Amino acid sequence: MELAELMELLAEPAYRHMLINHVPIIGLFVALLVLLVGLVVRQPALLFTGLGLVALTAGASLPVARYGDAAYPAIYDTLDGHGRDWLDYHAELAEFWLPVLYATALVALGAILVGALRPRLLIWAALLTALLTILGIAGASSVARAGGKIQHPEFRLSDPPELALSYQGVTTSARHTNTHS
Repeated sequence: MELAELMELLAEPAYRHMLINHVPIIGLFVALLVLLVGLVVRQPALLFTGLGLVALTAGASLPVARYGDAAYPAIYDTLDGHGRDWLDYHAELAEFWLPVLYATALVALGAILVGALRPRLLIWAALLTALLTILGIAGASSVARAGGKIQHPEFRLSDPPELALSYQGVTTSARHTNTHS
């Protein structure tokens, strides 16, 4: 592939979204492993490395979400009704779980600061970050699972579960109307 073709491909939000959408999940798994090893061996360098990885990979959900939002209208128009339902479900899950990922990144940054200023608190800050990271991995995994059903019709054997955004007063049909009217 030539550089010009690659640049053209990356100009599309859907391709940028697909390129980096696994960073939060895979990166958080790796970061959690480093953090857990650091907690077990009580090694500050590993703890700081794990916390930095958590901050970076959880923070990567910001551009993933931005590219996904930009790609939504174009992707929606290419899907059948069942695929559109899964896309809406995927978007609702992302909207629900993204604040957890953002909070995870901020907590990891805070833990780095706390650990640098108060080394005795580093273990506790890292433990709190590890627990939040586990929650973030669970959320990102559920979003990814729904995303796989959009991309691969053979996985769409059932309708998506109901997950209306009642906490914001927005439903899937409201998003569809607002985005595509």
